[in-house]
Amino acid sequence: MDKASYQELDSIFHPGNVAIIGASPVSDLATLAHIRTKIKDCIYFVNPRYSEILGKKCYPSISDVPVPIDYAIIGINAALVPDVIKACIAKGVKTVHIYTSGFSETGLPEGIGLEKKLAEISRGKIRIIGPNCFGIYCPESGLAIIPESTEEKGHVGVIAQSGSVAESFSYFGKTKNLRFSKVVSYGNAIDLDCPDFLEYMADDPETGVIALYIEGSKNGKRLKKALTYAAGKKPVVAIKGGLTDNGSRVARSHTGQLTGTPEIWKALFEQCGVIQVHNYDELVNTIIAFSHSPLPVGNRCGIVSNSGGFSVIQTDLCAAEGMVVPRFTDDTLQKLRELVPTAGTSIGNPLDAWPIFYKIFQKEGNLADIIKTVAADTNIDSLVIMFDQFRYIRRARKDEAYGHMKTVTEMLLEGSDYCRQVLGKPVFLAASLDPFLEDEEDRNANLMLKNAFEQKNYPVYPAADITVRSLAKLFIYATQGGQTRKP
Repeated sequence: MDKASYQELDSIFHPGNVAIIGASPVSDLATLAHIRTKIKDCIYFVNPRYSEILGKKCYPSISDVPVPIDYAIIGINAALVPDVIKACIAKGVKTVHIYTSGFSETGLPEGIGLEKKLAEISRGKIRIIGPNCFGIYCPESGLAIIPESTEEKGHVGVIAQSGSVAESFSYFGKTKNLRFSKVVSYGNAIDLDCPDFLEYMADDPETGVIALYIEGSKNGKRLKKALTYAAGKKPVVAIKGGLTDNGSRVARSHTGQLTGTPEIWKALFEQCGVIQVHNYDELVNTIIAFSHSPLPVGNRCGIVSNSGGFSVIQTDLCAAEGMVVPRFTDDTLQKLRELVPTAGTSIGNPLDAWPIFYKIFQKEGNLADIIKTVAADTNIDSLVIMFDQFRYIRRARKDEAYGHMKTVTEMLLEGSDYCRQVLGKPVFLAASLDPFLEDEEDRNANLMLKNAFEQKNYPVYPAADITVRSLAKLFIYATQGGQTRKP
């Protein structure tokens, strides 16, 4: 993206002030979202029905606002939007986000005509995001989508044609240990479109990985160029909405976009170097992997578990995703025999080291040393720790559960830090939590491992299949020439 275009887009994400047209003290999401962020002192409410909203003066029209406006959010009846856009142009507003729906996505002649009218009025005079979208969430500037959005900054960029997808990232990012640089919902895209935001986030130094949800495109050649440009600079993980006949029908009614066939989109993503996923959960889980892990140099995976009965299943999961579970070297096997009790264990890959987990205070072995030994094996490119907490917490005595988990957590982290920080190998944790614990101390013990690993920015997942699938996405990206990055 050329310097002038980048600066224009960057100024949209970082406005000096914001006008909310159609503001309301109760039901307006934009009002409630922005009144609590760092931009709250630079907000101007516009609605002729109110003289004051939440303690701030409210103006009857945009022309009555006493200062120049960089960014306006419009949430009024669709039929009134064209006149308000004209007023914004006259005021000198730089960018408008049209929250309002009721345009081409309806499929109705009046909605389609209204959208064409908006495009004609605004072309070359003002930048528009939307209509029919949630707009921008940028923790650094204070722009928000929902009141619950965290103001903590991160390096995940989200580009979503759907408002609900952008909203979901805003809601669940904190619970998934994700923080964002920028999130944008762009809707019907009568002006600013997916390629604009792809090129911008590709050049944005605050964005390290891009999550993309797209339903269709008005300019396939430009989209391909932008996808290639962005994926050449950083990971782009995409989900294409509307691949089935029914999904395509819903997409047309959602944002008015033509969607194309699954084969076309699959080929497009492959040619551009984009990682394609197939549902929202997979999109989030893959973004977690890219956000919190270095890339593996190969597909050879070492597995350490406290549940030997699932070793075959775990190995099959890896094979299904293009990962392999190789035999440890003879040197590694010899060292493990000295660390892991022989009875009831399987000293191989996957490594079933359950006695160490259950007898952690009896000093029969050192769990941290076991992790380090597996990680250092020359046949291993990445490490997966699969810990079945569901049985573990329940089997511990009431007075030991918290203490056991504290020691296990410390040792697992010591070994994992060695693997990632010293050896540079990815470490993924699959921790199956117990959702039915009633005792408060048990509940605290239940979350301890997950919280500790997330605080140190390790990828953490609730199940083995999700963990392996997410790790495999990193390997696919690495084989496509992805740049090595540290978490």
